[in-house]
Amino acid sequence: METLEELEHAYYMLEMQDTWDSSDYRYADELKEKIRKVREEM
Repeated sequence: METLEELEHAYYMLEMQDTWDSSDYRYADELKEKIRKVREEM
């Protein structure tokens, strides 16, 4: 299982991209959901 720090870093790196395609938006949604779940478990 990924740590909160790893998930937030992956999301940050995605946000730094100049352009996103549809797969980037899907990945961002997945990351946000995983981050939310990890925070709920804390």
